[in-house]
Amino acid sequence: MKYLITYNDSYIKKYINGCLIVILLISISGCDIFTFEKYDFKGMVFDEPKLAPEFTLYDQYGELLSLSDLQGKVVLLFFGFTHCPDACPLTLSTWKIVRELLADKADDVVFLMVTVDPERDTGAILKKHLSLFDEEFIGLYGSVDDVKSVARDYNIYIEKVNFESGTGHMINHSTLSYVIDREGYLVLAHRSYEVDPEDIYRDVEAILDRNPILFGDDGNFMILCEQGCAVNLPGVNNEQ
Repeated sequence: MKYLITYNDSYIKKYINGCLIVILLISISGCDIFTFEKYDFKGMVFDEPKLAPEFTLYDQYGELLSLSDLQGKVVLLFFGFTHCPDACPLTLSTWKIVRELLADKADDVVFLMVTVDPERDTGAILKKHLSLFDEEFIGLYGSVDDVKSVARDYNIYIEKVNFESGTGHMINHSTLSYVIDREGYLVLAHRSYEVDPEDIYRDVEAILDRNPILFGDDGNFMILCEQGCAVNLPGVNNEQ
């Protein structure tokens, strides 16, 4: 089955040049049947996909990792912490299932959790915690200021709440997880702990498989996910 997705002009115009029409015509000439289905993402789609803000933090092994290092991969990004009692472990459990569903495509997807509790979540603690779910998951940490800066760039709310006993604290935080495509664009957001893992898997798979082929006079691009031929379909909009 082929999934047809549309994005507006500002998203992937860099892919298009004058030779594309010729390539498209050649492709069409070798095809007998055209079948299309517009894929409806289960996640929340950004109206105007934009480049994900760059950041550099330490991973659980103490190595610096920048988001730009992961270009060419699809990235799932979540902000959580190891003492989180609900949304965070549920998100990681969901991710574990998503990664299993991806099977041989899993190596093309990176799962990142940025801690919102850098005072407690050291690299060693993140490593131990994430290994309970999947050893391929990456945990990121940095100074309190660095983490706050990254969270702010991604519109993530963080509030430290000290216990009345004075013996500890809790972190209130936003629970969205983002999907960043191979070119580094923010394209989707999920509340992963509330979404069926198979729905997230299908969203990620559609992004992995997409192939830009044409944009029309209305400024919308058509994306054909999975191999096959394509034709322009009049009236296909960027409806979500």
